[in-house]
Amino acid sequence: MREYYSSRAVREADQIAAERLGIPGMVLMENAGRSAADIIAERSAGGSVTILCGPGNNGGDGFVAARHLKLSGFGVTVVATRAPGEYGNDAAFAARSAEKSGVGILLSANLADEEITSLVGSSAAVVDALLGAGSSGAPKGEVARLIDLSSGHGNIISLDVPSGVDLDTGEAADTAVTAAVTVTFLAEKPGLAVAPGMYRCGEVRLVGIGADPKRVLREPPVLVGYEASDIAGMLPGRSRGIHKGSRGALLILGGSSRYRGAPVLSALAALRAGCGLVVLAVPESVVNVAASLVPEAVFAPLPETEGHVRFEGAEEIIRPYFETCKAVVMGPGIGRSPDAESLARFVYGECDKPVLIDADALRFDYGYPRRDVVATPHSGEAASIIGASPSEVEGARLASCGSLCGKFGTVLLKGPHTLVSDGATMRVILEGGPELSVPGSGDVLSGVVGAFVASGMNIADAATLGALAHGTAGRFLASGAGGNGLLAREIADGVRHVLHRA
Repeated sequence: MREYYSSRAVREADQIAAERLGIPGMVLMENAGRSAADIIAERSAGGSVTILCGPGNNGGDGFVAARHLKLSGFGVTVVATRAPGEYGNDAAFAARSAEKSGVGILLSANLADEEITSLVGSSAAVVDALLGAGSSGAPKGEVARLIDLSSGHGNIISLDVPSGVDLDTGEAADTAVTAAVTVTFLAEKPGLAVAPGMYRCGEVRLVGIGADPKRVLREPPVLVGYEASDIAGMLPGRSRGIHKGSRGALLILGGSSRYRGAPVLSALAALRAGCGLVVLAVPESVVNVAASLVPEAVFAPLPETEGHVRFEGAEEIIRPYFETCKAVVMGPGIGRSPDAESLARFVYGECDKPVLIDADALRFDYGYPRRDVVATPHSGEAASIIGASPSEVEGARLASCGSLCGKFGTVLLKGPHTLVSDGATMRVILEGGPELSVPGSGDVLSGVVGAFVASGMNIADAATLGALAHGTAGRFLASGAGGNGLLAREIADGVRHVLHRA
């Protein structure tokens, strides 16, 4: 697991280091800048370096890096948004030291656009030391100008965070740096792991500042990241005497004449994730096709009207499974008919087992939140639920996930670096990529999560493990044959291999 700390916690760490450990801020800045210089040197391969220094301590880190690069024989030019004598505190000392060491420092306001673009274009590496942990709001003034004039360079190295990206949320301003490498200090921050900010970071390199993070970070992490290596420690234990009944039973409600395959993919994925029994409650016309594809499932044929499930009579067919099944997946392929909504609302209100809500079932109004429910929307579905646009959801994923938690007990917000939150904790899945953007992938995810919920896992943990196994399976399959052409059922099969390898 990887831990991500708030910008406030990181800013307070400097003060705590001075008060508790006796390490002054200038020493911390020196350590940070020197570590950054090592990575910049590695990335610039002996060529010239232009360092863009903003008005605060991030600029101070840039001045320290400039001095160390100069002492190592690199051609270094600093373009600063203020004169060396105008910096305050530790950054002032760093600026003066760089100047006295022979680093060329140019004031950006005195340079024409053409001069800056020429300098940037001739540099092997450009260092973004404009805005760091203490910044807020969109870049403006000379900082915004330098970001615009350096955009397009293929080897930008950002210090702490790409300028214009919010460290706490991952939200990115219209004017923001796109880095090849981000050198972040002391601890990782949420904005580096959450879209859209993560797209601006490139490779993230974490470096120390000469203080033990465990001793100077007072607050707990605000975000926890999960990788493939975490799967083994999250899997539920299984004794040698296990049988299918003790693996958990899952009821999957969905399907329509238009979406016959969706509940089948969920069932297949649940079985591949180790579910002991899967009951498919689908319209009668879907049963024969579904049975030929997943003969291992048990079927509960439901009455239907014009290709959709009919509520009348269906509730009595489903009700007995509320006792035998340990969890319910509701929504894959169910459609948006009034009868489908009535049936979904019936399950939501009458079933006392954990319920996963996906696909069109997310569009229905359930009237009140349940703590033992997990909703699994993509950005379009999330937007509909919280009254936003998909682009607004994608631009503020952490905030959107928090808003959704007010309507459901636990939320799994699908997308790049999927988020899972129960309202008290926030988690990010660091596996998966474009290879998962195929029809039916979400249905597979619902089945995997449903299987883990049915096994008795805590809902948030089941959602986390399910998304992690799903994402890892996609990456595992894409690494062999490439991401294009992957089928959802292959992702379901891949889940089995991922869990076995763990």
